[in-house]
Formats: sequence, C-alpha cells, structure tokens
Amino acid sequence: MKTRFTFKAFILPIVLIAILCAIIFILPDFFISPYYNDKIFVKIFVPTIMISSFLLLLFLEFKTKCTIVIFNTKEIIVKQFFGLIIKKYSHSEIEGWKYSHQSDNGGTYEFIFLYNKKNKVINVSQSYHRNYLKLKDYIQNNFNHLGYEKFSYINEFKEIFK
Repeated sequence: MKTRFTFKAFILPIVLIAILCAIIFILPDFFISPYYNDKIFVKIFVPTIMISSFLLLLFLEFKTKCTIVIFNTKEIIVKQFFGLIIKKYSHSEIEGWKYSHQSDNGGTYEFIFLYNKKNKVINVSQSYHRNYLKLKDYIQNNFNHLGYEKFSYINEFKEIFK
C-alpha cells in the first residue's frame, strides 16, 4: 500500500519554487535599488520573512509531512523530498503509533505518527494523503496503539532538526 497525495500536497512544491524565485529575482532589488537606501526596515524585514518562509516550508512541511510511505508485508519505505531521501524500517522496528489533530484554515486534520525507539519516524497526514483512511486502517491492524499526542508547535519545530 502506497500513500497518495492530495491536491494540497502538490501545491507545496509550486509555492516553494515561487518563493525561491522571489528570493533570487526580487530580493536583490532591495539592496541594489537606490529607492531602498534609506529604508532599513524593508531591507531587514522582507528578506527575513521570505527566507524564513522558504526554510520553514521546505524543512517542516515538505520534509516531515509531505512524504511518500510504502507499506510492504515486511518493511516500510519512507521517501522524503519526493524520493531524494529514502529510509526503510522493518515492521518489527516499529513500536507503535500515536495520533494527533492539527487545525488550519481548511479545518482540523488527523495525523498518525509511527515510532521507532521512542522517536517519530513516519508521519501520515489526512491533509497531505488522499488515501489516509485506508492507511489508518492498515496501521491500526498491524501496529500497537500508543495513545494520543497533543499537537505542539514546539515539537513540530524540533522535527526539523531530526
């Protein structure tokens, strides 16, 4: 069984490319154009917002949530960054799963986290995976339920560096 992306997951790379293009083509104008010579706030604020938005989207959303997960009979294959990073886990390595809820403008979405050695190793989300309910059934039937995990932005930020 393989995860299938929702439309929202396909918008993410487009937004990342748009922000990257803005950083490359528009941001230098803030430092070259004489119009912005005396506007120090704009020279600091705009680049900071653009670069931090790009990095947060890339490493938080794209790396941890927008993942391809393939469940085989003996192993689980996780592809991050659309296949650039591939990790494999045997079923016996997975201790169990927890679920969580996260709210955004589109509503409240459920997430399932699979754990190995008390660390989140796999993230399956209702907002990014179209076949989430089938994946949830598979996970519920094949792995131990470890409970509910309350959503925390601090924990989400820590996931960037793991």
